[in-house]
Amino acid sequence: MKIKNTSSCLAIVVLVLAAGLPMTAVADKTIEVNMFFAGAFATGILHVDPMTGNLVPSALIHVQAKGSPGKAVIRGYGAGADEMPVFTISCLGASSDDGFLRIEAGEDPLLFTFQDLSLLFANGDGEICINLTTGISEFRFDISFTGGTGRFEGAWGTAVITGEAVPVSNDGSFLAETGTIVGTIHLP
Repeated sequence: MKIKNTSSCLAIVVLVLAAGLPMTAVADKTIEVNMFFAGAFATGILHVDPMTGNLVPSALIHVQAKGSPGKAVIRGYGAGADEMPVFTISCLGASSDDGFLRIEAGEDPLLFTFQDLSLLFANGDGEICINLTTGISEFRFDISFTGGTGRFEGAWGTAVITGEAVPVSNDGSFLAETGTIVGTIHLP
């Protein structure tokens, strides 16, 4: 009788463990994103739109990032504005008597290159607010992860990028930027 009870208890323990394994496997495929970045942002770069042949102003982003899911170089190019910049006295929760130039960007294509040479792709949209007194920009972008290579093949998820950019050049077209990326990556 004692052997039967021990066998029954062991079977129950095995079933409980087996039922929990798929939950653990799913949890192991979710990666929290919590990165800090610093680098360069250049505006007003003209390139030819391959679909229309028109010259299009673009931005170039090149930053170093650290945190979770690891150290990476992040590059972005081609984030065009949806509309002309508009003047406003409040932007992204801040207000100024001198005002802001608000830019809505409808695209923010990004490429994360990690130290193990895995790639992570992202795109999204956001808002840039340039303080007309200081020239300092505040920005916020909502991005979606859209795949990758290596350990990020088939990745998907979302994140929010927030930060600040300080003009380095006299005309404000070359800036130093810092910020954070917070979100979640899911893997198949």
